[in-house]
Amino acid sequence: MSGFSLRLLALLLIWTSSVIADAAGAVSPERGAGRSQRRGGGSEKRRRLHRIQHGQCSYTFLLPELDACQRAGAGAGAGSRAGSSFVQRDSPPGAEWSAQKLQQLESTMENNTQWLQKLEHFIQKSVRPNLGSAAAHVVHNQTAAMLEMGTTLLTHTAEQTRKLSAVEAQVLNHTSRMEIQLLESSLSTSKLEKELLLQTSEISRLRDRNSRLESKVQVLESRQRGELEDMRQDKNRLQSVVRTQVAAIASLERQLRAASSNNTALQRQQAQLMESVHSLINMVASSTGSPPRVHMWRDCADAYKAGHSLSGLYHIYIGNKTEPVQVYCDMETGGGGWTVFQRRLNGSVDFQRSWREYRTGFGDVSGEHWLGNEALHLLSSQDQYSLRVELLDWEGNQAHSQYDRFTLGSEQQQYRLYLRGHSGTAGRQSSLVTHGTGFSTRDQDNDNCDHCKCALMLSGGWWFDACGFSNLNGIYYTIGHNIRKLNGIKWHHFRGPSYSLHSTSMMLRPYDF
Repeated sequence: MSGFSLRLLALLLIWTSSVIADAAGAVSPERGAGRSQRRGGGSEKRRRLHRIQHGQCSYTFLLPELDACQRAGAGAGAGSRAGSSFVQRDSPPGAEWSAQKLQQLESTMENNTQWLQKLEHFIQKSVRPNLGSAAAHVVHNQTAAMLEMGTTLLTHTAEQTRKLSAVEAQVLNHTSRMEIQLLESSLSTSKLEKELLLQTSEISRLRDRNSRLESKVQVLESRQRGELEDMRQDKNRLQSVVRTQVAAIASLERQLRAASSNNTALQRQQAQLMESVHSLINMVASSTGSPPRVHMWRDCADAYKAGHSLSGLYHIYIGNKTEPVQVYCDMETGGGGWTVFQRRLNGSVDFQRSWREYRTGFGDVSGEHWLGNEALHLLSSQDQYSLRVELLDWEGNQAHSQYDRFTLGSEQQQYRLYLRGHSGTAGRQSSLVTHGTGFSTRDQDNDNCDHCKCALMLSGGWWFDACGFSNLNGIYYTIGHNIRKLNGIKWHHFRGPSYSLHSTSMMLRPYDF
């Protein structure tokens, strides 16, 4: 109520000022007429409406028209001069109305002053009782509003503080992680730099070494070229020598064939003489009555058939020889009757022999020995024989290989070996070459290796072929030294190519025994 009264008072004051201003404009008719001429219809409209802006509110007042004011002035006369409180028109049409208008303004001002006094008195009476309570109520409302705003502000501040703390913690964590990652990256970088320096130094060292090696290789290449040239010259010389030797060997072979034919004739004559001697011995024995028992066994199988079942030394007559040959007979292994021509027991006999020694034989018949290639050839020529090879390793394991057919060529045929029908426990395959391999020694190379001499590399005399899978005449190695020995006593399909065996024996027996 008090606020509304104050607003109303202010509006009346503003309206009064507006009316006074309009009246002042009407006092000077010249200026009024000139202004009316300049403004035209717009001033006419301003006299009818008056708008006042107060704060955010706008107030519009409707003013009386001029014609109505004139008519009212003419009809009222002295009544208006007697103190009536009505509003006259705000601007007379001419100068003759100035005195009358001033009187009207004075009366109007008096009326307004009275109304203002009454309004002020009314406002004072209505506002005073409620002023204290209104002020307290306003203070209370403002205090509550400020407390509410303070609480809201504190709550918002606490929330913002919490969020700020969380953000700060996240920033600190992220910063710590970034610092740790930066430290790790720095350490990794340092480590990589050290490794790079080491690699660089190693590369430099390798380059230096490579340059030295290149120089050495160049020196070796030049030396090798010189050696190759010398070897070519030696090869040419050797080829000429070989051609000469081949021609000499062909001549010797012709002479040997002629001598062999003569030898065959002599052997027939010896056989005839032996028959004559035997017939004479029989005649003498029949005349005296005490005939001696003469045994003419061709091999150990004949002795076994004659009733001799003990292994040991026997004398046999091989081929047309008049002199008996002492051999060791194995009367127990595989049914007995075996004529032994090779034995390795303890390394007491050296098997690194020449071609001539392997042809005639060497060693102790009761121990380690080789019967001789010539006797072996004559023995295999008088009948069809089988071969048996007995093997024993250093762990006590025994094995054997047996061949149904065994044939050995003559010396002119390089004592070539022919075998058929392999069986036994010393491997599913044959470690001996069966297709006719020549016998080789250190002084006569008959193997099938073009650029090597197997008898020199693997030692001993044997049917090497291209150095092959076996050599029972190699170097004898004792236990502990028999591993990884390519030149030892080996049988590939029994214990491998580099295991040297403990003992071996090779023996013959007629196929139809």
